[in-house]
Amino acid sequence: MQTPIDKARHVVTHPEIFGHIPALLAINWEQLKNARGQTVDHDRIGAPAYLITTARIDGADPQAARIRSAVRDYAQTRGYDLPPSAA
Repeated sequence: MQTPIDKARHVVTHPEIFGHIPALLAINWEQLKNARGQTVDHDRIGAPAYLITTARIDGADPQAARIRSAVRDYAQTRGYDLPPSAA
């Protein structure tokens, strides 16, 4: 059986799932801090300082295309046989 602390730990350690709901993260962060006997000043927390997004792997991004080309060239000079799906 999961305790409320286990649930709070799960929410806080999986921001990729719960990051779009900042209030949920703040409430569970407060619950974890309270369990340790610490307090939380919600005015000082602020919004999350990170965004978790998926990388674009299509050819539309010129920087990604340059990096992909450089990786393939490097791998070829080293004798690696990369599959088409790699870099």
